[in-house]
Amino acid sequence: MKPHILIVVFALLFSLRSAAQDPSQPAQRTITAEEGTKFIVDQLAPKLNLNKGQKDTLSVIFLKFMDDIQKYHAETNEKVFAYMTKTRDDKVKNLLRDSTKYYKYLITLEDIKKQPMHQNQGAPPHNMGGTHNRMGGGGMNGGRTY
Repeated sequence: MKPHILIVVFALLFSLRSAAQDPSQPAQRTITAEEGTKFIVDQLAPKLNLNKGQKDTLSVIFLKFMDDIQKYHAETNEKVFAYMTKTRDDKVKNLLRDSTKYYKYLITLEDIKKQPMHQNQGAPPHNMGGTHNRMGGGGMNGGRTY
């Protein structure tokens, strides 16, 4: 009789654990540098009236930035992250060659950072906590690296 009781208890515990999970919350995954770059460029390009060449160059700038953040673990070092951000923004400024467009770029980038990720045009939710980390932690800007 005792084995039957154990089976019932385990089945009950398993069903309670399954019910405790929120099925409306999809599994979180980490966004790739390519996905993040595409999202950012797709948001910026129309507002800055970029041509194909400028769009491609902007993609390269952001992809390198995101890869470097991950490669050098800059999300945990504010000085390194600030340096990489400044370098990225200087490259964008040289690409745009127009102070009005650059100002629009900065404003649009801030607007993108403020958007909840689940509203980012179907971009999958991901764990991007950390001071400036695409991969986890908790802190400023929700950890977005753009």
